[in-house]
Amino acid sequence: MNSAQQKQKEALEPPVNAVTNIPAHVSIEVLGNGTCHLRACVAIRTPLKTYLFNCPEGTSRFLPQLRMKSLNVNDIFITRTTWDNIAGISSIMLSKESNCLPTRIHGAVNIKHFLECIRPFQDTDYGSAKYPSQVEERPYTLESYEDAALNITYIPLSAPLRNITTDSLNVAYLIELKPPPRRIDPLKLLAHKVPKGPLIGKLKSGNTILLPDGRTIRPDDVFSTDEEKPRALVFECSGEAHIKAIIENSVMQDFLNGTKKLDYVVHLSEEPVTRLPLYGNFVDSLGQSCCHIVVNSSCPIVPGIESIFRNHRILNQICPDLFPRLYPQGWTGLVSQGSELAVRDGLYLKAAPLQRFWMRVGNGDDPIIVDLRNTDIMFTDKARNLVLNLEEDQCEYPRVSFLGTSSAVPSKYRNVSGYLLETSSNSAVLVDVGEGTYGQMRVLLGEEKCREMLRNLHAVFVTHAHQDHMNGLYTIIERRKTAMDCSGRDYTPLVLICNRNVLKPLKTYSMCFSDLESLVAVVDISRHPITPPGSPGPPTKRRRLPSPVLSACRNVIELMPKELFDEDSWNIQEIKAVQVHHTRMANGFIFGIGGKRIVFSGDTKPCDLLVEEGQNADLLIHEATFEDGHEADALRKKHSTMGQAVEIGRKMKARNVILTHFSARYPKVPELPTYLEKYGNVGVAMDNLRVRFDQLELVPKLLPIFREIYQEELFEIELRKESRIFKQKEEQKRIGQKTEFVLGGDAS
Repeated sequence: MNSAQQKQKEALEPPVNAVTNIPAHVSIEVLGNGTCHLRACVAIRTPLKTYLFNCPEGTSRFLPQLRMKSLNVNDIFITRTTWDNIAGISSIMLSKESNCLPTRIHGAVNIKHFLECIRPFQDTDYGSAKYPSQVEERPYTLESYEDAALNITYIPLSAPLRNITTDSLNVAYLIELKPPPRRIDPLKLLAHKVPKGPLIGKLKSGNTILLPDGRTIRPDDVFSTDEEKPRALVFECSGEAHIKAIIENSVMQDFLNGTKKLDYVVHLSEEPVTRLPLYGNFVDSLGQSCCHIVVNSSCPIVPGIESIFRNHRILNQICPDLFPRLYPQGWTGLVSQGSELAVRDGLYLKAAPLQRFWMRVGNGDDPIIVDLRNTDIMFTDKARNLVLNLEEDQCEYPRVSFLGTSSAVPSKYRNVSGYLLETSSNSAVLVDVGEGTYGQMRVLLGEEKCREMLRNLHAVFVTHAHQDHMNGLYTIIERRKTAMDCSGRDYTPLVLICNRNVLKPLKTYSMCFSDLESLVAVVDISRHPITPPGSPGPPTKRRRLPSPVLSACRNVIELMPKELFDEDSWNIQEIKAVQVHHTRMANGFIFGIGGKRIVFSGDTKPCDLLVEEGQNADLLIHEATFEDGHEADALRKKHSTMGQAVEIGRKMKARNVILTHFSARYPKVPELPTYLEKYGNVGVAMDNLRVRFDQLELVPKLLPIFREIYQEELFEIELRKESRIFKQKEEQKRIGQKTEFVLGGDAS
């Protein structure tokens, strides 16, 4: 451990017996309640640390809403090893800073192995593909965890042996705060007329004092009132077997017979389980004074991130055809950390996102209040008229929804890559599925339409094996299976078109946790064959050369499973995978749908083969990770600048171009150079843009409106650009002066 890590450890992780470091305030905070974007997830928060209970997809994106940082999440407690509970761990790890403390994963096993499997497949604007933090697994067999703030006891809840599967073991967590040193109440000192001086010190030390007027003052007379609720239980039951296990566990007996009292119980169990009679008996046995907090999909549907909904509301006012209202539709009002939005259901309190419950009341941060009340924005008449009078030719399909338009990591306003391509009213495919793709679909389409879309989903195309393009895959597979089961339809495997690097994590997850491989039919478009064992050199050093047999542009339809692909029902007549310049096996995709050609570039630097194969495309969706002036960065990281992407569209003779995949340096809007309007067919994507082919002409018309509503953000981008150019000129001048000095010295 280096000196920086040691200093951080001393600050964030004092010795377990350090009384002076017991936190002054502790709260339970609801990050997500299983509705909208985020699955059920809660945190116990102190001034220095955040203890996370489950880590679903999108957690790293939602933490800032509660003024939390990934850096302070050093302990993640898993109640059940399912993808819903562990999908966001990788993003938490990657968003930490270098030299940070190890991250402990409690209760579950094999997660570290899976994280190491997907670690090489990280694409970042900042270069490194390594986790800044080490991972330490603490399985339930260690029985407990202790630090300066609290003790946490692991309570394993296992199903009978005959029913054991990879996810049949649940772990409950009993949290007990360490008591802080009692504090003197200044108002009580005044009330008892205790003079300043050494007598107060004696009271602090727990000694009874005698005042000059003869009165006796005991420490309890002046100590502050104890407002602690120091014990909480966080658990998830998957069925009746787990309920029996927690009732019979020896740790719980004192609480069930009334010897000890629980202050909070956080129920992460799904609604059907909480309605079981045995579950109700368990809740009743904990007594009436216990607060039962339910965090599951039956809770109030409340928008989770202010930035997403406020920004989209502005876009919806500009052009509701392209930016339909997000779900929950029509939701307006304030979201606070109080109980105003919670719903009482008998003994249960069904929590809303952001809700806070105090375990130890102190002088913490001001309460978070999210203002989502309706606000009308002012547009000039010229801006409004730009999106009017569109001549529609009634071409509803194909339709593209931009579910994520950020590069590498999500921002407050943009999720990572994901595109929904609807080919007809009952057929769709996904191109790239970054973390949080399902949550984006859910708020864009609504719960019922999202389920229907999943039932109509035939295939997922993954351009390459970076996490920001594939980490949402497992949720899509699982939710599609659930949607089809609920409809009573026979399950049809999801066709997965990808290279073998995408398949390795899928296989690892299926072996360690839950079998997802059996739910997909794989079309492997790898162009680099596995190196034969007889090749010279150690296996890790052998270079895999492109196959001389496999073309850099492949007809994917010929590779499709005949029993699953049907040109008529899919309404797709052409699918090409085109090798592009990014990772070793990265591909762009070209689709022919009802006479229209759509090209997805994926991540790539300018690629001539993509230009050649995509000639005369009706729509090119091309990455534009960097702004102009960052050509060297783009070349080194194998991405494109905005100007390069526009030039590819010109060479391809694409009728419409939509730019996407912007660096997280531009969280709300990328640079909008004036040359974009010169082409007349180039637009910029925003998250939750949903565009039919008869609306493509609208997208470029939004550019001047974006300049009007994002003036501050664009000014900041321009300011940074001017500062960068100035520093470059100063550096060039300094190098020039140094060269002149050297030459002058030689001449003398």
